[in-house]
Amino acid sequence: MRLVPIVLVISALECMRGVTVSPACKCISYESSHTKVGYFTSPNFSQPYPDGIHCLLYTFVGEKDEMVELTLLEFDLQAPFHDSCDDAVTMYLDLKQPAVNEYTKPDAVLCGSIYNIPSVHYYSTKNILMFEFKSDDIRSNNTGFQGEFKFLKQDLFSTNGDLVSNTNCDYIIDSKGKLRRGKFFSPGYPSFNKMKSIHCKYTFAGSHNQRVKLYFKKVTLKGTESSCISSRDKILVHDGDSIESAVIAEYCDTESLVEVFSTGSNMLVQLFAKTIKSTEGFEASYEFIDDSIYPSSELSSTEPDREGGSTDLGSPSVVDCDRIIRSVNQAGQPTVSGNFTSPNYPNPYPANIQCRYTFIGKGRERVQIKFADFDLYHPTKESEECRCQCDLNARVTDKYSRSGDPEFSSSDTHPFCCVDVDIVEISTIINGESADVDDFCGKAESQMVMSSGAKLTVTFMSFGALNGATRDNRGFLGQYNFVTNFGIETGEMANDSACGFIYNSSVTKSGTFNSPNYPGRYPRNTECHFMFYGFPEEQVRIAFTYFDIEGIYPCLGNTESDYVEFSNFRASVDRKLPRYCGGNKPRVQISDGQFFRVTFKSNSMFDATGFDAKYQFIDVSNADETHAPSSSGRNKEKSRHKHNKGRSTTVQTPPSSAAGNINNQQASDSSAKTSGGGGSPSSTSSNGICLSCTCIFMCMQVSWCFLPLVSSYWQLVLL
Repeated sequence: MRLVPIVLVISALECMRGVTVSPACKCISYESSHTKVGYFTSPNFSQPYPDGIHCLLYTFVGEKDEMVELTLLEFDLQAPFHDSCDDAVTMYLDLKQPAVNEYTKPDAVLCGSIYNIPSVHYYSTKNILMFEFKSDDIRSNNTGFQGEFKFLKQDLFSTNGDLVSNTNCDYIIDSKGKLRRGKFFSPGYPSFNKMKSIHCKYTFAGSHNQRVKLYFKKVTLKGTESSCISSRDKILVHDGDSIESAVIAEYCDTESLVEVFSTGSNMLVQLFAKTIKSTEGFEASYEFIDDSIYPSSELSSTEPDREGGSTDLGSPSVVDCDRIIRSVNQAGQPTVSGNFTSPNYPNPYPANIQCRYTFIGKGRERVQIKFADFDLYHPTKESEECRCQCDLNARVTDKYSRSGDPEFSSSDTHPFCCVDVDIVEISTIINGESADVDDFCGKAESQMVMSSGAKLTVTFMSFGALNGATRDNRGFLGQYNFVTNFGIETGEMANDSACGFIYNSSVTKSGTFNSPNYPGRYPRNTECHFMFYGFPEEQVRIAFTYFDIEGIYPCLGNTESDYVEFSNFRASVDRKLPRYCGGNKPRVQISDGQFFRVTFKSNSMFDATGFDAKYQFIDVSNADETHAPSSSGRNKEKSRHKHNKGRSTTVQTPPSSAAGNINNQQASDSSAKTSGGGGSPSSTSSNGICLSCTCIFMCMQVSWCFLPLVSSYWQLVLL
């Protein structure tokens, strides 16, 4: 429904000299003593606003315990010219009194369309908000703006906890003698905070029989194109009351409606931010939950409706088949794994039923599902072996539409779908909404499925028999596991990351690692880091034996691509190494020095099978500087030069010799690489001729090594 603007104060008042941006300013005032909610517009809205408005000041004044919220519903000003706004709305959000002048620093300057401005919501830090509107002397057809204002109580955004003395934003939230549930916020939310290098701690302390549930309603941080590990603004959730406790969740961009459960009675949230601007930060709630209130895993059937409305399954059979399965049962004992089945398994299941199996984990647990036996009724003989791809087809179609592939045809996907047939649907929660993970029907070949968070739902529906057919299908036998290692069996889990794994040369010199849930599809909204630590005289060699990461090269955020990236640095981007996605294996990667990082990141939209890789720590202490490099080494060096020149090239499959078989000969070939210090690129020489400028110090004892450099110098002089 379209909102009709209400002008509360229609007379323009002369502003007092000395307290406004200009003595010629006209003012329109709104006070909470008149109304708590209303609308404001530019002059003549929705007709073009007049030219030559030198200063029109909108002033909103609330009670001492109130704050002002502005929401821009429509915004259409003259577009900026050379990053300068001739027609503009200038926001002042941090005021102690309703007065501004030429020395008052603005908090935002807005122009252009509603799509050009950073936000449509603006909040005062106290009870006063002002903004100035001006237009130049050039006539335009822009219609101006329309917005809504509200006067809100400031305590709506107050953290329910005890502020730790001598701190700005550290809170202790104790369940003893306090509310069992409440809210907590980043400093200054929903406006902004002037602190620099913000570091806040929120410690939740429950009793011994309680667990902590956090619900992040909204997270808005200054996200980066890269992974969270290189972001300076982030939220870390620890499964305990210490910074040494394991990190079970990490947020560094925009998230919403995210739940996190502790495994014990305590939890710690850390906020790191360089600065917090308007509408940035987070709002969240907490609840202390008694383990004793958890119901048993067996519940009576509720016959829930399918998403989007009721489902007619014929005459429903009276079958109690809904289950809630938690990783901790009513007695407080862990239930790490188990089985679940269709009704009457292994005997035929009834027609016209709907069963929902809900799995709820805790901490960093993920739910992993696999069907050991799967046999559902399907009316068409051709699709007895069908792999249900209804939702997958839509995802594949959208994937190719993003890439603009002219050769794509909908006939490229599987011709059969699980429509109006007995079906198992698996869904997880992403950003507070149910997201389909996979569907199975017929005699589908089972794949492992993993949740994106700690919750996963399996829904089984059988329909009425068609044309008098009878069922003799036995249904399914499912196996579930609550896993904390994301299905990655190698390495040591790191405590400082929700999904981090450490590989030390002191433990083993070689091994394998893989994407989460491999060889099943990896979960969405997941970020994992693989850290390799060698001795000072060692380098790390990575080779992929399988690679299938959903995405479009060059795997950037604007293509909604998942990716794998490499870095010689622990917490920053290595810009000389490109990202990889799609189906092409990355070239064999060799670190510059003793450390190397591999990062995998998936978004909330698509998924694929992932990767399987091998690693090896290579001793280069006795490297022969004149040893010729392997072909894979030369390809790698060329790739680096190509990337450093800023040319985007298609990712090529490495030579078969480098496709993942790490042997002694390859180790010998790589011995020409020398361990670089401080992340500097490694160097390779062939027949005494330097292949990169970084080898200059390695070649000083071979004088004719410098001949190519001298030749290059004279070529530049002659040019």
